[in-house]
Formats: sequence, structure tokens, C-alpha cells
Amino acid sequence: MHHLRALAGVGLVGLASGVPFTDNISIKPRQAPGAQNIVYWGQNGGGTIENNDLAAYCQPNSGIDVLVLAFLYQFGNGGNIPSGTIGQSCYISTSGQGQNCEALTAAIQTCQSAGVKIILSLGGATSSYSLQTQAQAEQIGQYLWDSYGNSGNKTVQRPFGSNFVNGFDFDIEVNGGSSQYYQYMIAKLRSNFGSDEANTYYITGAPQCPIPEPNMGVIISNSVFDHLYVQFYNNNNYTVPCALGINGNAPFNYNNWTSFISNTPSANAKVFIGVPASPLASTGTPSGAQYYATPDQLAAIVGEYKGDAHFGGIMMWSAGFSDANVNNGCTYAQQAKNILVNGAACGSSGPPIPTPTTTPATTTPTTASSTFSPTASPTGGTVPQWGQVSLTPKSRLCSWRKKKKKLAR
Repeated sequence: MHHLRALAGVGLVGLASGVPFTDNISIKPRQAPGAQNIVYWGQNGGGTIENNDLAAYCQPNSGIDVLVLAFLYQFGNGGNIPSGTIGQSCYISTSGQGQNCEALTAAIQTCQSAGVKIILSLGGATSSYSLQTQAQAEQIGQYLWDSYGNSGNKTVQRPFGSNFVNGFDFDIEVNGGSSQYYQYMIAKLRSNFGSDEANTYYITGAPQCPIPEPNMGVIISNSVFDHLYVQFYNNNNYTVPCALGINGNAPFNYNNWTSFISNTPSANAKVFIGVPASPLASTGTPSGAQYYATPDQLAAIVGEYKGDAHFGGIMMWSAGFSDANVNNGCTYAQQAKNILVNGAACGSSGPPIPTPTTTPATTTPTTASSTFSPTASPTGGTVPQWGQVSLTPKSRLCSWRKKKKKLAR
């Protein structure tokens, strides 16, 4: 279990009451189709703990369209049943059994009834996962569908009971030379999606912004993704640096991403601008504030790119950091939704004039192929794993990518 600590400071809205959102604002109801606001939920760190009631984030004024459950972070290393901890209570064992997942199960149903999509994420920055063969990847993909999709399968463990998720997210930040096999897991999932034509399912990914992307480049080049939640932060020091193009950071390479995917099976994917939800969110320490976009800065970035055909919306890490970051009566999630719908942050008359530094799209996009080296950039650099701290040998691992703290069982 996560260790619950007392949370101090202004802006932790409603944790005691179970309602994390302010009520003195008007957030336009969820829209479909349209730009979406994606929020990760289920992992904590940096002194921030989200509301453990997922349903609290599915109120009409939450500003959230999609919640990504984080994470199933153990699979493939000697076991083909994904496991992990989601939220402060729900643990999914290596046998696939859900422990203390009843409240989360009920909340998933509440959220979906309210029009919020629920995506289950695999991976994370510091985890125990890898794939050794195509057969193993396909087996795990089938298990994910049987256990979390609308499969009707009653012979496997189903941690969320008869409820099923709306898709699967791949936050692959540990490669180990196995990236070439994820395409088979994704293909297996997609083949099962066709058996349930009454529902729509999504394959999403959370790559980091450098191109070539060392962990997910091969996966994207060989798979069909619907959404790409690109992490435009924590990469100032990469060989080919990238960020949001603010605060003196590296250029914003959104255009390079749309060029890259145009020559892949994911050519029709929506690209989301991934941001930290507070100054602490990217690293868990004040040093990460350089990657944080204020609501007005975010409005300027979105204003420049919202007309692009590939633009999907905003992704943020994470729910707890959003709750702790309240400005003009809005959490960061509410700010993001207000920006997507109205073009301005809460309490603003409009987006500011300055626009981010960008990297223009290349005429011949850099693409990853089956021969792409997933562990190195053209000059030998790799995307680092920032701030990984082992708290105890057999308890928790604290690592930051978006960033998250995971339980090691």
C-alpha cells in the first residue's frame, strides 16, 4: 500500500471531502468529438496524493474526458500475467487476482456512465517488464483482453468484475531490447476488439518527445495507435533535446511528431500535448518547475496547434498534482479543459501573445524501422531515467517519468 502522509499547503482541494474540484466555476460539459483532456490516475509521489475515489474525477465539472489507470508494471519477466498497483488500494497480483479493488471497480462503472473513458496503462519508468518472443507478447495481449475487455471469459481472473476498460495504454520506458514484440501484443488486442462491435476501444501510447524515441519508436512504427500522449518534458539534456519551448527550454517538436507518424501505421493517430500538472509533477522536486507550463502558457501553446488535423488535446501527469495546483478557482485539469473549449485559462481574457519556440517539421521525417536501435540516439545518447530512488529493498520504488511511485511486491 502507499503510505498515506498528511498533506499541507493551499490548493489540495477536497481530499477530505472526497470532492477534488472547485464548484465556483463553469466547465463546459464533455464533448465528443473534440479535443480531449487526458489525466493519469493511480500513482503518487512528490508529497502529493490524489483522491483515492476515482469517481470524484468524473463529476461534470472535473474537466476530465479520459482517465488512465496507472500501472500494470510487471509482466513478461518470467510471468505472462500483468500485475501492479492502481491507486492506494487496488493491487493486482501476479496470478491476476484483484485485491481490495471493489471500490475502484464501482468507480469505473460510475465514470463510464458519466461519459468518462477509462484506459488501463502498462509500463512505467521503473518496473519489471519485458517481452522475449512474439508468442509471449500475443499471450499477454490475449490475457489483457480476457481479463479487462468485454470478453465474456469466465475462466480467468477479472479484477474489475464484469466491467471492462475502454482501451489499453503503453507507457513503455524500459526497453531491454524487447520493443519489437509489442506490435504483436497490440495486434492481438486489436483482433479481439473486433469481437465487440458494440463498443469502441483505443490503443494509446505515452512516448517521450525525442525523435528517434528510444523506447517506443519501434512500437509506433509497427503498430496502430489511436492516441499518442507525447511527454514534452524532462528532455532538455537529451542528444536531440525537446520540451514545450518555454522558460528557456528546448524547442517544442510537435511538428516533428506529426511528420514522424505520417509514415507509420499510426498515421491517423491523434497527438496530445503531454504536460506536468504542477511545478513538482515532472520530477517530484522544485527542479522540475522548468518544465511546467502555467495555464496562460499552455493556452498559448494549444492556441497555436489546436487547428492541426493531428491535434487530440492535452495529457497531464497526474490527478494528484492537478488537485494541488489551483489557480483562479480551477485545478490544472479544469484549466486545461477551459483552454480546450474556450481558448483561455480560467479567469483570463484570452491567450497571451508569446508563443513557444518550435522545431519546424522536416520534409523527410525521421522514422523508426525494424532495424532502429531502441537504446541509442544517432549519437549514442538515451533518454535518461530521472530521479529513480529505491526507498527500501523490498518496499516502494519512487521513480519519476510523468512521474510515479510504484509498489514493488
